[in-house]
Amino acid sequence: MELKIYNPQEEGFLKEIDWNYEELKTEIQGKANDYMNLVYTADQVKDAKKDRANLNKFVEALESKRKEIKKQITEPYSAFEKQEKELVGIVNKAIANIDTQIKGYEEATRQEKLEKVKEIYAKTIGGLADVVTFDKIFKESWLNVSTTFKSITKEITEIRDKVDNDLFVINADTSSFAYEMKEEYLKNFDLTAAINKKQKLEETAKQKAIYEEQLKEEEEQRKQRSQEEAKKVVFAGKSTEKPVKAQKPVNTGEKISTITFRCTVKEHNFKEVNARLSLVQKVCEEFKIIDPKEEL
Repeated sequence: MELKIYNPQEEGFLKEIDWNYEELKTEIQGKANDYMNLVYTADQVKDAKKDRANLNKFVEALESKRKEIKKQITEPYSAFEKQEKELVGIVNKAIANIDTQIKGYEEATRQEKLEKVKEIYAKTIGGLADVVTFDKIFKESWLNVSTTFKSITKEITEIRDKVDNDLFVINADTSSFAYEMKEEYLKNFDLTAAINKKQKLEETAKQKAIYEEQLKEEEEQRKQRSQEEAKKVVFAGKSTEKPVKAQKPVNTGEKISTITFRCTVKEHNFKEVNARLSLVQKVCEEFKIIDPKEEL
C-alpha cells in the first residue's frame, strides 16, 4: 500500500503567489507618508473623513483578495485532508484489534510470571514470611520480560539476609525502646530510621525525667514552706523562754468560762488566724495554745 499523488505533481505544487507587491508597496508607502504628515484644520474635518473612508475601502479590498486566494489554495488541501483521515481511521481500527490481542497476551504472560515469582519468594524468604511479606517487597519490574528469575531470586535473597541481620541487631538492643525501634524498622526495613527513632525516644525520656525531677523538687519546697507556716500558727504567742507558772486568777466574783476549740485553716490564711489569736489572748484570763503532739 502506498499513497500516490497524481495531480498536482511535485513540480506542479504552488511555490509562491506572484503579484505586484513591490509596485503596490512603493505607491502605498508614499501616500501613507503623506497622510501621516497631514494635519487637518477644523474646516477640513469633512475631507479627513472622506480620506479615512477611502483608505478603509482600500484595506477591505486587499483583505478580500487575500481571503479569496487562501480559499482557492486551501480547498484542495481540505478535501485531501478529509480523505486521508478517513483512511487513517480504517487502519486504526485494525491496529486496535491487534493491540487488544497483544495486551491480552502480555497480561497473561505477566500473570504467569507473577505466580512463578511468588513461588521463588516462598522458597527463598524462609521464616521471615510473616515479617517480609510478598506485597511489601514486590516490584512491578520483576514482571518485565527483560527481568530474569535468577536476578529476582538474588534480590529476594539479599532482602532476606539484610532483614535477618538487622533484626539480630535490634533484638540484641537492651534499650527500653526496643519495641518501638523494631516497629519503626518493620515499616520499610530501614535500620537507620529505627536507630534514629530509638535515640529520639531516649532523648525525650531524658528530658521528661529532668522535668519531673524539677517538679518534685518544687513540690518538696512547697511542702516545706507550708510546714513552716503551720508551725508559726501553732506556736504563735508562745515564748521561747522557760514558761512562767501562770498566776491564779483573782476571784472578783465574776463568772469565768473556759472555751476550748480547734481551728483548721488553709495555708494562705495562717497569718490572718495568727493575728486573730493575738487579739483573743489579750482578753483571756488564761490563754494556752495546745501543741498537736499533746493531744496524742
